Amino acid sequence: MERIGIQAVWPAEKPFQVSLQAGKVGSCELNPEVLSVRIAQQVHRANSAEMWNSVSVFCEEEPGGTLVVRVLVFNPDWDSALQIAELRSRPRDRSNLTPLGCNLDHVAP
Repeated sequence: MERIGIQAVWPAEKPFQVSLQAGKVGSCELNPEVLSVRIAQQVHRANSAEMWNSVSVFCEEEPGGTLVVRVLVFNPDWDSALQIAELRSRPRDRSNLTPLGCNLDHVAP
């Protein structure tokens, strides 16, 4: 897996950036204010193949300026999703000593 380099961010830029590499299909780079990415994979259920949304990543800026990224996993055998990660940053709070807060507790969203 390739490590993505760190890039400088200008204050006028959007709070999130996503880069997508899709093999021969191509690639894209986006700088959205709000981001939702869903990844589906083929599963076999009830004697047929279907696409199942197995991972979702939700990114948003909270009213106080905190940027939050949440990673959820889904399984057709579960009653609900499971949040496996929550990442928080406060880029506008210069007194904050934690650049990126990581909560890896598994919780129902």
